[in-house]
Amino acid sequence: MSSPYINIHTHCTLEPTEQIFSLPNVIISKNYLFSHPCSLGIHPWYIERNATAQLDALHQYGKKKQVLAIGECGLDKLCDTTWTLQEAIFRKQIRYANSIQKPLIIHCVRAYQECLRILREEKVNVPVVFHGFEKKPELATQILNIGYFLSLGGGLLSGNKDELIRQVPLDKILLETDDKSVNIIDIYAYFCRVRKIEMQLLKEQLYQNFMHIFNYPIGK
Repeated sequence: MSSPYINIHTHCTLEPTEQIFSLPNVIISKNYLFSHPCSLGIHPWYIERNATAQLDALHQYGKKKQVLAIGECGLDKLCDTTWTLQEAIFRKQIRYANSIQKPLIIHCVRAYQECLRILREEKVNVPVVFHGFEKKPELATQILNIGYFLSLGGGLLSGNKDELIRQVPLDKILLETDDKSVNIIDIYAYFCRVRKIEMQLLKEQLYQNFMHIFNYPIGK
């Protein structure tokens, strides 16, 4: 059986199928659905006054075997949450991910250098995935050279990120739909057209990337 399409980050609670494996993101303060593999984190948009309760919930549920990663978590300069609170909660989630040895899925808006600095200061020792990456190849290179991974999303379909597609190392990426109403297969297909590679090669490589980062077997 061939490798499935892997959607590393979605806000739709779709059940994995034989053809497509999706990893829904569960945002603390919204819902707790752990019947299928997911990621779990405190999104900077939704850090509330009861941040302590949110952290308690993360610690309670984060160790569940269905939770494959901590996140999305990170920093966002466009949201209303105070910066000091964003940074404090981000640091605590990095430390927690380190303590339970689960990967981090990073949300970052106009704060890449700050995110990279905090990850370095907290001595992150688990795989790190910057999700929804749509920036310039130069920033991609900086992130990848540290050893982190990039997840590319539906923004690729605009045609404005073809140079990023052509340059990014295949063993350092994943693909996702995030909150967009697009099909992960269409993102795979577009990537292959621009990169001029066979679909099966991309599917197999991203399957290997997924296994390397999450160490979670999915059907082949």
